[in-house]
Amino acid sequence: MMNVFVRLKGWFRDQTIRHKIVIIYMSLIIIPLFILGYVSNRIFTQAIITKTVKNVSDNSRLIIERIGGIRTNAESCADMLTINLNRVIVEGQGTPQNTMRDFQVDKQIRNQLSFALLVFTDVEAAAFIDTDHKIYSTDISMEEGLEKALNSPLFKNIHQTSGHNIWFPMQIRDYLTTDKSMPILTIGKKIFNIETGQALGIIVLNIKENDISSIYRKIGSAKVGKYFITDTHGRIISSQDAAEVLRPLKDSALKQWILKSDKHFEIQKVKGEKMLMMRSPFPYLDWHLINQVSLDELTAENRKVSAVLIIIGFLCLVFAMFGAGILSKLIANPINQLVNDMLKVKDGHLDIDCKVHSTDEVGLLAEGFNTMIGRIKTLLNKIRYEQKKKREYELALIQAQIKPHFLYNTLEVIYVSAEMGRVKDVKKTTKALADFYRVALSGGREDITIREEIKNVSNYLHIQHIRYHDVFDFEIEIQDEIMDNDILKLTVQPLVENAIYHGLKTKGSPGKILIKGYKQASKIIVKVIDDGIGISKRRLSTILVAGSQEGKNQSFGLTNVDDRIKLFFGEAYGLSIYSEEGKGTEVTVVLPEQRKGVGEHAENDGG
Repeated sequence: MMNVFVRLKGWFRDQTIRHKIVIIYMSLIIIPLFILGYVSNRIFTQAIITKTVKNVSDNSRLIIERIGGIRTNAESCADMLTINLNRVIVEGQGTPQNTMRDFQVDKQIRNQLSFALLVFTDVEAAAFIDTDHKIYSTDISMEEGLEKALNSPLFKNIHQTSGHNIWFPMQIRDYLTTDKSMPILTIGKKIFNIETGQALGIIVLNIKENDISSIYRKIGSAKVGKYFITDTHGRIISSQDAAEVLRPLKDSALKQWILKSDKHFEIQKVKGEKMLMMRSPFPYLDWHLINQVSLDELTAENRKVSAVLIIIGFLCLVFAMFGAGILSKLIANPINQLVNDMLKVKDGHLDIDCKVHSTDEVGLLAEGFNTMIGRIKTLLNKIRYEQKKKREYELALIQAQIKPHFLYNTLEVIYVSAEMGRVKDVKKTTKALADFYRVALSGGREDITIREEIKNVSNYLHIQHIRYHDVFDFEIEIQDEIMDNDILKLTVQPLVENAIYHGLKTKGSPGKILIKGYKQASKIIVKVIDDGIGISKRRLSTILVAGSQEGKNQSFGLTNVDDRIKLFFGEAYGLSIYSEEGKGTEVTVVLPEQRKGVGEHAENDGG
């Protein structure tokens, strides 16, 4: 945690002032709004849940009482039928048996069953089976499947009782029912002769499940969700959704909560949606009345409040950004101006005068910055002048060593050509030598145009080609648009010389030199490419390395050219070498786009 805080602190410290102002403003607005929205949402949600729990608890109590009333009415109906049927059957047994008596008794039993249903309307159907296994009912469909009914566990369980009421679980069956597809709740009772204790038969009373589920709609409201009743095995025995009746609960977590938890209510995830679940036990049955309410429905009003808060937050954010913009103009812009000027100095641009006119702390910084830049430029000019003079002496010495060597070799070529009677070659070589020295001397100037440098290289190549005509051939491809650009004299010639003597002469077969020149962005690129023997990786790594004696011994001309370019144009320019041993070498010269003279360029950099 501490590491995260330290990193966050470091990240904030590195941000620009503009970003810091925006971050602080946003934090001052968004964080309080977020806290307000979160806390208010929690409070409102909790209040809604508490209120819903109370309302549902009240409704659940009424539902349980109403179902309890149905249960009581069914038991009262059974008790009344016990008395009335006892009287009818005992009186019938006291009359001589004949067809008329049997008809009268049958009619009276059926009338008593129908009358009981008129009094106790919660009972859907009733049936009486006497000791002779004759069945009487309020609906003829109850009498179907009598043989199955007599052999059923229901009949046997009732028959084994001593006259008390016995309740059977909610079920669907194909006997003693008016609808074989409808779930029913059944109460059974064995009837005895009150005076003798002799068994007279059994009665069966049915209560439809949809009479129970209809209570939910009458007492509950649409906003209090869905009701259903489960038994001790987690099976749904009554529900507003008829498809769920007599099916086990699908959600195992919900089933565990209903059967084992002692909590009155809990928020559960059902089918991926958060639900407020409330449970109310039945005091006289092992049933649980469950209410299931969607939290999304309960908190719909909360979401409207949250949307309003988001809109208010967005408006506040707009005002905050507007305020941050004003502060940026007053505070951040002068600082940004100072920073931008500093970055230009970092990139090497010293012709900077920071334009901050205020007299506050930023103005004092700008004044100190301008003074510092002035002193730096003075020091750089002094150092550049001293270094330039030193290099000029060194380069003069180098040129004095290189030029006589070339002159001797060329004169030897002219002499040999004259001896052989090759007058045309003598003329061509003499003219090329004169032109070469004319450009090389250049009136004492160090800078010439690329046009002049290429002409000089061409003369040099013509002289060397006469001498080594069987060693190499050459080709020059220079774009016209760069011909008037400035270049240090004797920049390309040493590269060509290096290619001939170190790349092609020892190859053992004819080779080729290609000189290319073109503009790339704001830079001038000149390449000298040969297909000679190449340079080993070890040697290549030391050629242009400062202070490498091995590299200087092997390619003094390359190092000299690179140093001169960097001296006059800066470290961003110079040579780069790419070579593959046995395939050839490519030397690239990078120069600035400059047409006002190298000397002037150097003075401007220093000034």
